[in-house]
Amino acid sequence: AAPPAQGPVLTRLTSDSGLTTQPAVSPKGDLLAYASDRSGDGNLDIWVQQIGGGQPLRLTRDEADDEEPAFSPDGTRIAFRSGRDGGGIYTVSILGGDERLLAREGRGPRFSPDGTQILYRTGKDFGKVYVVPSTGGAPRQLRRDFYSARNPVWSPDGKHVLFHGSQDRNEDIGAASYDWWVSSLDDGRPVRTGAVAFFRGQGLRAATRVFLPDLWLPETSEV
Repeated sequence: AAPPAQGPVLTRLTSDSGLTTQPAVSPKGDLLAYASDRSGDGNLDIWVQQIGGGQPLRLTRDEADDEEPAFSPDGTRIAFRSGRDGGGIYTVSILGGDERLLAREGRGPRFSPDGTQILYRTGKDFGKVYVVPSTGGAPRQLRRDFYSARNPVWSPDGKHVLFHGSQDRNEDIGAASYDWWVSSLDDGRPVRTGAVAFFRGQGLRAATRVFLPDLWLPETSEV
């Protein structure tokens, strides 16, 4: 007889009475970062804790919401989005300390695989994609030829970016260029993936209007 199927094992990591959201796991799998209002101050801050147990460490204390944490590849820093001073991308050590502003108006920060750059987006419905050195410097916009580009993720080798966007100025779901695209960092010719047509062909509809890429897996090249 076939052995019984082993289902997933779920382990609860937080037990806050308020909101704890947007979890990120460190590259080594030993730390968890998240945004939470557990302090009782009425806003979200970035917290980090050991997955195996121990007390959470509060990394940020600004009155604005701090959210969307992302670990650096070496696990020593966290990039996050803050609503302070109009919003922007900041970094902080996993041990706490001074927070460093890298880019104004940014959202969804992602460290490059080698940790030297941070990818992020601006805007909401009609976004733009930027990359900035992780140690500070001038941000650079990618794909200026696209009317909208958002939710970018790195390729496993750090040489390409996958994003959701459209070259059509009057963007909607039926626009001719509305799709997931892959681009090199030097803005060479973009490659259309056909993902949107695939989802439609499978009869899939996203609850949030569109499907958005989240992670490009190095082991299988799946997204």
